[in-house]
Amino acid sequence: MVDKEVGITSHDVVQRVRRILSMRQVGHSGTLDPIASGVLVVLVGSATRVAQYLQEDDKEYHLTLLLGIETDTQDVTGQTLSRMEASHITRDAFETAVNRYRGEFLQIPPSYSAIKHNGQPLYKLARRGISVTVDPRKVTVYRAEISGWEPPRAFLKVVCSKGTYMRTLCHDIGKDLGVGGCMESLVRTRSGNFTLKDAVDLDSLARDAAAPESLLQSPASGLPFERYEPEDDVLAQILMGRTVLWPGSEKAGMISVVSGSRLLALGEVVVKNEKTVFVPRRILEPMEKTSQIKR
Repeated sequence: MVDKEVGITSHDVVQRVRRILSMRQVGHSGTLDPIASGVLVVLVGSATRVAQYLQEDDKEYHLTLLLGIETDTQDVTGQTLSRMEASHITRDAFETAVNRYRGEFLQIPPSYSAIKHNGQPLYKLARRGISVTVDPRKVTVYRAEISGWEPPRAFLKVVCSKGTYMRTLCHDIGKDLGVGGCMESLVRTRSGNFTLKDAVDLDSLARDAAAPESLLQSPASGLPFERYEPEDDVLAQILMGRTVLWPGSEKAGMISVVSGSRLLALGEVVVKNEKTVFVPRRILEPMEKTSQIKR
């Protein structure tokens, strides 16, 4: 888990981790824009196979909203579209505007985003001056609290569902207040169970590249699934992709198969022929590696 710095892309982080660890199989879960810093979950080796599950997690952000300025990217890195006086906006008025975006609502993603239209990222189309109508998406803001008020700047702590754009939240709040607004800064302080206090910066990872295990976390700790640590003979069957009897009652949702802190597979508990069984859905470690697993 990396504490991404401002000014680089999430892809830049992945490329540098590849060089530091001398590994090609590196990815990430949940993109951060160059303007943003904070928690970027970087996945290495077989952990890249669980990226889709980690992306489902909720996120926590600390952000600065700048009132009175509207830009084409909805943050301060874009071209200014309008400027308006915002000194008359009170904290109470701002609180009322923020309250409209607590809970579940529809959000229109920004033109400058990685969302694809006919196979093309929206930001590439926007750079060519091509305007695309994007359908609104359902998002949820679980918590939005004002942590500071220094007009024309407001500081927010937000906990939200995946796919919620903080840039757009800033833009929409400013628009509702009639003065415009954009995002000035953004820090992701949490992604699922991964928090900023446990993240490492790239320089620290580079210094400890010879023994990076102390800086790496098992993806099992970030998955919101019940853990199952079977006996060796059952584990061998699971890692061959075979269905095994489940030693308990039926469970809903995915199950993480682990050995200690090591994530080996994902699967589901279902009822087949009146028997409760565990069905492997994704194998992260091949069976031939089981002899290397330290229980």
